[in-house]
Amino acid sequence: MSREADIATLMAAADWLGGAFAAPPDAEWVEANAAPAGRDARAQIGERLRAQETARAIDRALTREAPAALAVTLQRRYTALFEGIFPPSAVLPYESAWQPGTDGTVLGGTPVAEMEATLRALDRHVSGAYREPADHLSVELAALAMALGESQTALARAMTRRLQGWVPAFCAALSRQDADGFYAAAGDLVLALIGESAAALEGEEAIATERIEGESA
Repeated sequence: MSREADIATLMAAADWLGGAFAAPPDAEWVEANAAPAGRDARAQIGERLRAQETARAIDRALTREAPAALAVTLQRRYTALFEGIFPPSAVLPYESAWQPGTDGTVLGGTPVAEMEATLRALDRHVSGAYREPADHLSVELAALAMALGESQTALARAMTRRLQGWVPAFCAALSRQDADGFYAAAGDLVLALIGESAAALEGEEAIATERIEGESA
């Protein structure tokens, strides 16, 4: 796979996952992602991320019910998990909730300010219609996708490291609260994405360093 195709697949993975965690899905989204074209796209992502079984788990989760019924099921799960309405089972998708010394419920502060600065560097901002802070998982994944797509390697590397700092704890909690569910599987795919993104971007950094050293020799 060429570098361009490799980066494009990582970008597609970040974009798809950002959308999956952005809001409760509707029946149209479920139907499109359960269709052959949606499964094929996920299979390509799963292969690149060395997470083929995770991609298949997502496929199974998206075909357990008819699209309209499954959309209602996933909407309820999204609300219960991510909107904090039922605190004992909530797994808040914000970086600030997973800082050292917090209990998963403290929001705001430095992560939001830092992500707002990152979005400015990308010449982007969170739409007022979205109503989520800049440290929401969907926003951070979108920022990673944009940095990859715009060949902003240093920024993509920084976003990958940012996600590595809190997503593992978030996904561990998500696996406990949504065992065998769509969102736990999607969380596993996020973990695979940031691992493969880190490896790819660190490889580019090593190549760039060798090139600079060769030119200065």
